[in-house]
Amino acid sequence: MNISVVYPAFNEAGNIERTIARSLDALGGKFDQFELIIVDDGSTDATGAMAEQLARRHPEIVVLHNEHNQGLAPTLLRGLRRARFELVTYNGMDYPFDLADLPKMAALLDHADIVVASRMQHAGYTCYRKIISYTNRAMLRWLFNLPLRDFNFVQLFRKEVLDAVEVHSRSAGFVAPEIILRAHSQGFRIVSVDIAYYPRLAGEPSCGRPSVVLGSLWELLSFYWNRRKFAPPTGVAGGPS
Repeated sequence: MNISVVYPAFNEAGNIERTIARSLDALGGKFDQFELIIVDDGSTDATGAMAEQLARRHPEIVVLHNEHNQGLAPTLLRGLRRARFELVTYNGMDYPFDLADLPKMAALLDHADIVVASRMQHAGYTCYRKIISYTNRAMLRWLFNLPLRDFNFVQLFRKEVLDAVEVHSRSAGFVAPEIILRAHSQGFRIVSVDIAYYPRLAGEPSCGRPSVVLGSLWELLSFYWNRRKFAPPTGVAGGPS
């Protein structure tokens, strides 16, 4: 199996070397081929230069640069589109997901097109972030009737899923759920598995900022409304009978 791993990065100079070293070690020998796609989102620190230095030392590393800061969602989507291997996943540059757990997820692809990692715990989360995370997950399950315990940690995709799904989200908190929900509506198979989560050790998280939370909520509700608005009425072809 071959795999592409996408790393969005904004001002991650304190994490990048440690995370890439761990990633190379975790993937080496476990996949036939792999690539690490680092997308520098207009960082104002040394992240971009450090990424280029790492790429010169390791041919498995691909570096993309956003000319200006665009935010997590567009940055992640750019990396996912660039991925060239049959399996695709992503991770935070603070390494919340240990890539050594990928074989556990890949083993489920005999019966799935997407494997969704569910955090076994929320270590390092403040009370505020725990409330936001719980509310977000509850709303997604309630509005879309998809019984997943986590939508925003990590997913392992078959490349064909990403090629088939058109994503419009520009919000950090809704880009992954939109991929999952659109893929589910198109008939792709989804399974979930419990995976350990590791808290950030350096740098500042951005997903809990009020502006990000409100943007994600707006996109979630807009997506729900548009699905209801354009859903075929009961009793016609394509709708429930």
